[in-house]
This record gives sequence, C-alpha cells and structure tokens, in this order.
Amino acid sequence: MASTPSGSASKHQQIELSEAEFFEPIKDEYIKSLSNLTMAELDDGYNPGPQNPDGSVNFTCHCVGHLVASPCGAEFREAATCQKSHKEEDFEAGACAEEFMSFMKCVMKTECFKARGNDEEDKKTE
Repeated sequence: MASTPSGSASKHQQIELSEAEFFEPIKDEYIKSLSNLTMAELDDGYNPGPQNPDGSVNFTCHCVGHLVASPCGAEFREAATCQKSHKEEDFEAGACAEEFMSFMKCVMKTECFKARGNDEEDKKTE
C-alpha cells in the first residue's frame, strides 16, 4: 500500500491499493465495525438542503454543487450570497443585479451549462 501526501502542506493523504490489497480482509477494527453497519445506521439523516441551519447558503449541498464547481463558481457564490443577504423587496430596487449579471455573463461566455450532444440540432438552427 503506497501512501503519499496530496499537497505540500495538506492534512489529507492519498492511499493507493493494489487490486490484491483491495480484496484482502479488513484488518483495522474501526473500519471493520463500519463495514458491518447497514446503510440506515451509516446515514445520520442530516441533509440541510440548500440552506444551512444559520440561514446561509449551503454550498456543499448536492443541489448547488455543480454550480459551485463550474467555471462560474465564484460568480455563483457571490450572487447566491447576495441574494440570501437581502429581503424580497430589495430586489425590485436592483439589489444583487450586478452579481447576478456577472454570473450570467460568465455562463454565456463559458457555455458551462450548454447541453452536450446536441451539435446536430445547433447546426440546423443556425
């Protein structure tokens, strides 16, 4: 089993196993105890969704993860954070318009959310 740090000052460690090592019996008692748990026992049911308990945006939620990880992730974070910090009536006065437009300009420029595989359809409409 090879072990290498994944970054110069990283607290994370990358462990590589051979196929033979992967199929060996589990030796670590803690890991062995985890392997005997059911999914119901492993899943604590904590899923706050797109909003954290404190009301802030949960950027780790699977529902927005693809937006955060996109080429326009920084712009999305700014727009979403701005939106969460304002009341509904503020939006009519233009609150967050600049942040939202910055996000949309990035999306249009990078085409990061363009559907893949529709090249033939695109050519027909041009």
